[in-house]
Amino acid sequence: MKRLKTLCIILLIVFFGSLYQGAIMPFIEGVKYGLAIARYEIDSKTKTDDFLMMDVISKNPNYMETTETNLKTNDKVLIRPINISILVHSLPEKPVWWIILQVISGLLTAATLILGLWIPFLVVKILRSLQQSEVFERINLTRINRIGIIILAIGVFGSLMQSANIFLAQYMVDLTHYEFSYTRAIDFNSIIMGVVILIMNEVLKIAIEIKEEQDLTI
Repeated sequence: MKRLKTLCIILLIVFFGSLYQGAIMPFIEGVKYGLAIARYEIDSKTKTDDFLMMDVISKNPNYMETTETNLKTNDKVLIRPINISILVHSLPEKPVWWIILQVISGLLTAATLILGLWIPFLVVKILRSLQQSEVFERINLTRINRIGIIILAIGVFGSLMQSANIFLAQYMVDLTHYEFSYTRAIDFNSIIMGVVILIMNEVLKIAIEIKEEQDLTI
């Protein structure tokens, strides 16, 4: 029992750490970037469009950027970005489907955030149930099942959202040296974690059914 409680607490801590790293930090950086864009638009008096945190690969395997300097030695260094944000002054005319897909991507983002905030409440309820020694209760099965489904949904929604963003960027922007990449578009970590939790929940369900049958036999 004590070990199970400890594991639940660890899960909660890891989840909040993951939430901070995957949602809060990018949100803070996004706000800073948005303010920088706003200042740039005010100073230059131009309207811009942006594509944030896009995975890219070099069109030429031998191409390297030479715009950075190692301040420790003042020497030029070669770099190859794999994730960039793009700010453009003009875009081709946006078709209706492009705007609709952008709206869908925004809705998926909101849904992912809402689902992510639901998980801690479910984990806390499980912890309270364990404190009352209610280990083999079907309500906990329901809660664990919901956590698995939520994490799986977050993985699927995140993958769809990232794929849509890459597709939208590809339609509007063609860079000289880089092309957008789908390499990390699918969030395998969340999908695998969600499936594992659902499998473990089924194992726990079988254990509870066996316990209930033994209780009836006695």
